[in-house]
Parts: sequence; structure tokens; C-alpha cells
Amino acid sequence: MKISFLIHTVYGIGGTIRTTLNLAEELADRHEVEIVSVFRHRDAPLFTIDPRITVVPLVDTRPKSPTCEKDHPDQLAPAACFPRAEARYKEYGRLTDERVRAHYARSDADVVIGTRPGLVAYVAQFAPEGAVLIGQEHMTYHHHKPALREEMRPHLEALDAFVTVSEGDAAVWREHMDLPGTRVLCIPNSVPEPVVAPSDRSGTTVVAAGRLSAEKQYDVLIRAFAKVVAVRPEWTLRIYGWGTEREKLRRCVETLGLHDSVLLMGPRSPIEPEWVKGAIAASTSRHESFGMTLVESMRCGVPMVSTDCDYGPREIIEDGEDGLLVPVGDADAVAAALLRLIDDEGLRHRMGEAALRNARRFDPSAVAERYADLFAELGAGARTRVGAGARDGSARSGGAVRAQAVRAQAGHVRAAHAQAGHAPQDVPPGGRDEDGFEPVADCVAREDGSLAVTLLSPPAAAPGYEGLRLVAVLQGREPVERAYPFRPDGTLTLPADEDLPEGNWVCHVEQSATGVRVPLAARSVDQRGALRPADRLGPGDGVRHLVPYRRPPHHLLELRSWVRAVHAEAGGIGLTDDHVTVTGRLVGPVDEPVEPPELVLRRYDSHEEVAVAGTWLPGRRFRVTLPWEELAGRRRREQDTWALWLRYAPDRAPVKVARLLDDVVAKADVFAYRTVRRHKRRPLLPLRRVVRAVRRRPQLMVELTLRHDGHNALYVRVTGA
Repeated sequence: MKISFLIHTVYGIGGTIRTTLNLAEELADRHEVEIVSVFRHRDAPLFTIDPRITVVPLVDTRPKSPTCEKDHPDQLAPAACFPRAEARYKEYGRLTDERVRAHYARSDADVVIGTRPGLVAYVAQFAPEGAVLIGQEHMTYHHHKPALREEMRPHLEALDAFVTVSEGDAAVWREHMDLPGTRVLCIPNSVPEPVVAPSDRSGTTVVAAGRLSAEKQYDVLIRAFAKVVAVRPEWTLRIYGWGTEREKLRRCVETLGLHDSVLLMGPRSPIEPEWVKGAIAASTSRHESFGMTLVESMRCGVPMVSTDCDYGPREIIEDGEDGLLVPVGDADAVAAALLRLIDDEGLRHRMGEAALRNARRFDPSAVAERYADLFAELGAGARTRVGAGARDGSARSGGAVRAQAVRAQAGHVRAAHAQAGHAPQDVPPGGRDEDGFEPVADCVAREDGSLAVTLLSPPAAAPGYEGLRLVAVLQGREPVERAYPFRPDGTLTLPADEDLPEGNWVCHVEQSATGVRVPLAARSVDQRGALRPADRLGPGDGVRHLVPYRRPPHHLLELRSWVRAVHAEAGGIGLTDDHVTVTGRLVGPVDEPVEPPELVLRRYDSHEEVAVAGTWLPGRRFRVTLPWEELAGRRRREQDTWALWLRYAPDRAPVKVARLLDDVVAKADVFAYRTVRRHKRRPLLPLRRVVRAVRRRPQLMVELTLRHDGHNALYVRVTGA
């Protein structure tokens, strides 16, 4: 049969998009599946989409697109068929009404599924005659305003089924809204088995992920983690996601002085390689209709600490067996639960293993089977259509499907070639050769510093692809290359001590017979082995650190190489209104320090220096305190920039202070520090301040901000009047 999902946009990031793709991919094994995306606001989806699924965008809102319709007169006119009380009503217009109507007027779908209230209304009004109509509730009854619920009543009455994602919410809908002709039931969201190995829960990282919005209450988690760090300072919290609350959360981190302990990582897709870096997961939502992140973390073997909010968490987590439930909004309870798992390693491992087992009930195959049963019970699919997976006589495994999906994303690579400073021949605009050669691989950073690359496509034994090589190309004016042959089984290992000069390396796969070279797409990159490279440094060892990563938007595999004979690794940063204290570790083949270390600040584009003496700590660690006044009083331009160097011996050249030894390739947006404001240093400053205050004139201030540059070195930016 043909199944059509109607979604707000498939080009963004969020739980509804993820679960729609999970279900659609599983249904595509046996059916024809399309996803109708009302809006297209970016060129390519952030999530990988199975190539068997047809994506149909209806309204182009890409600002730079020649077909952008954001200002189309009909789009600016109010929608007549979209519920006025819907949260996204202002985004819809007469144009969206007409596009959805026109699409389904010529549709032969057997099942049409709306994924949010306004789209459920569209389905009720525009779906083809004879189709089974299903509405999905990804929020909850109580989340919606009474006005929207009443506006939706006639549309819900027109459905064959209305599906919630929790039993608790289904019961509330049945209790409060009489829909005699509509079956109201629960089918949970699905989460596929991760392609990365489960977490071993041995680290010191707590992971949280999701939209950075008010209902997720990440401020509660941050306040709870302040209590954790007070007794377990070696632990860190990573929060993944994007949203309107990001700056508010950043200020919360700054206010609590947690810039070294709480990291706002930004969005990641896929998220599973980030979950497995955690020893514990956390969720502090005010309400969760389901709780995709809970199941995702459990499928990665990470025990979850979650608020016991309505409705999903208590239906997902077995309290005390595979996770812990705590009261909503209670930072003390969250902190206590985290510390319980931190301090009891055995309990943490037992709960992680139980989470792995118990989360299997949310596998897409099990959830899709429940939907298929529902379709059949409602009379859908009197004729059986053949999906793309069955037309060639094969039902592909989930792993093969995901590999093909990534392969489908890897075509737009000409720009990537240009950025890499390399222009391989015989690669047409699609980023593949005439035979459709599109390599896809998984990459794993191992604990010993080596990298393992495994080709997923083409298969190792594919005819005509013998002698494949991975070719890494260093980005820069003068391209440097390194080539590594794949083994017959499609694997290779880059040793930890491999000669890869410092910089960004773009990975390609080359056919030795033809010389055709194509950028290598990555299905997943497991960076766990790059988390703590300092642990494997011996006495006198310099830095040789290799971090693999996926570069958006084309999911290409790239490597960031760090090579330093002597290096000053930044550690803790202490900030006050008067000074900044930098601690760190000296790495490399240097004599035991005798003279005190000096923090040397060098003004960009100048020979001017400021030197501040520090102290050595055990283990070649250093600590230096820089009074802000040293730089505030030296401001010469609208903006001054001072690089931080460490002079570790009088007769040695100083080295830059940088943060290199972890898995974060670009530090600037992750390790952020609050801006300090100081009065501009002038003669008779106290008197001038009083005079300006009496005259109600603004004070002349200087702002100082510690930041990381593009190479992850520390610098101070000074701006002001």
C-alpha cells in the first residue's frame, strides 16, 4: 500500500522528524512511502533519509533560493483551513492550504498520517477519498489550549484513528473528548538500534540532548550539576541541541561559574555517537509526551535520570531498574540521583545493561508492526503496493538501508573538493562516477589513538572495486596527500603515530584501476577514543592527536590532526571581575622546569608583550593569574586581541596555550567564557565616575573576553569606549 506522512518540515531537527523517519524507513520495507514536507527551509535535510522514501516539499522558504515563496502574496494571506489556535498558524497561509489540497487531490495514498494538530486538520479536509486517515499526537492533551482542542474536534471526528505516544495521554483524550467514530490509542515512537557500540559507562560525562526550550528545563539540570561538581569536580555535563533558550542557558552556566564543567555542544546528527560518550544520561523536562531522548540513551546502554513528568518517562523507565525518576523541577533530587549513579559504579553498570534490554521494545520493527496491524484493522491497502525495497526482490537489513541512505546524501561534493584544494578528475557533478561509485564508511577512534575505517558501500567484494584506497588530502594552498589501502574485507587502520601533519584532512576513496577519486561519506563517527588522549601520553611525549568527524552538510569524513613537539594544554579557567586564572599542563620532551612559568600575552599585529609570572604545580602543571587591568589599561584600538603563550624556560621559545586534547574539533562555540566589564583606566578615575553618574552619562567601560580561536588557542579580546 502507499503511505503518506504530512509533516511541517523534514529539513529540520527534532523528535517528530526523527520518529517519522524511523517509522517511514521501517514501513518502506513492504510499502511505498512518501513524506510530504509543507516547508523546505534548507537545501538538504539534517537527518539522513532512506532513498526509498519519496520526499515532496510543497512551499520553498529558503531565503537564497530563486524559487523562494516566503513573500508570495498567497502565503502572506491568512490560511483558511489551518486551525487559528495552532501554535504555527502564522507560518501558514492561503498558499499552504492550496498546495496541500492540490497534492492530495492527485494522490492515490491508501493511508495519510498527519503529524501535528494543524496537519491533522489538513488530512481530515484534503486526504483522498477512501484513504485511511490517521492523526498523530506528538504532544499531549493538556499541552494544547482549550481553544485549539475545540477547533480540532470536527477534524478529529473525521479520522479513522488518533494515535498518541503514551498510554497516559491516550486515556486523557478518551476521558475528555468523545470521538465515537475515531479509535484513540497509543503506539509509542520508535528508536532504531544504534550503529555504534554501547557505552561502557566508564567515563565521567553526563549527557543530555534535545531542543533547548523552556519546557525542557535545562536550567534545572545545570543548577543540579552545580551541586554535583561541588563534590565530584572531575565530572562534566554535555548538553546537545539548539533552540531559543541557548543564550539563557549560557548565562546560567556563566553565573554559576560552570564554564569548565557544563558544555553547550550544539546539535548533532546522528546523536548516538554522542550518547555513548556518556556514563549517565539526564532529562529534566516539565512534560514529555513520549521522551525520544530517554529511549535513545537507553538503546546506547546509558542509564537515564529523568523527571517523572507526564507522560512518557514513567512508561519508558522502570524506576530503580534501568534508570531513576525524580520529581519535576527539583534540582536537589536530580543532583542526588546523579550522585547516586556516579558514586555506585556497579549500580550504574547494572542499570545500563537493563536499559539496553528493556529499550528493545521500541525497535522500529516492533512499532511498525503495530501500525501495520492498525492499517489492516481500519481496512487500508486492499491492494498491496510494492515498495522500492521489494521491487528488486530483496528486503534489505536496517544497516544496509542506513548505509544506502548516507550514500544518497553524499553526492553534493564539488564544493567540498574546492575547499580541500583538490580537484580529482572524472567525478561528475553528482559526486559519483558513471557507475554510481559512492563510498560510505564508519569510523571509530580507538583508545590507543588509532582510527579504524570500515567500508559499508561499496561492499568489500563488489566486482570492479578491487584495490580501493583511502586518500587523505590536507587542506591548504599546497595539498599534501596520504594513501592507505583497504584490506580485502573493506577495513583499514590508521596507526596512532601515523605521519599526518597538523591540519584538516579530507578523506576520499580512490579506485586504483581508474584513478577515480570520490569524497568518503561517513554514516557514523565514534570519537570515544579521542576523549582523553592525555591519558596515553608518556613522560616526554609530544602531542600527536587525531580526531575524526563528519563535516556537514554532506556528512563527509574528515580528520583533524594535532601535532606539537611541545604544547601547553589549557585546563581549568578561573574567572572573576578582577582577574583570570589559567591552569594547564606542559606536554613534551622538556627538562624539569626550574624557573617559574610566564604567561606571555602578545598583541596581534604588534610586537607588544605583557608577561605575568605563575607557578608550577605537580605533574608539570602550571597556574598563572592575569589581572584584567594589565590589558584594560593597554587598549589602543576599538578592538585589541592578545594571544596567550607560555614561556616554560628562559632559554626556550614560548608555546601557545591551547585546548587540544579531547574530541571537540572546534572549541569556540563550546568552551565559552563570560565577558568582564572594567572601567576605562584614566587619570582621576574615581572622580570621573562620580561626575558621569551625577550627569547621568554612561560610564566608559572596557570589555574583556577570553575565547578560543580557529586553532583552539586561547586569546583575550578587548573592546570598549
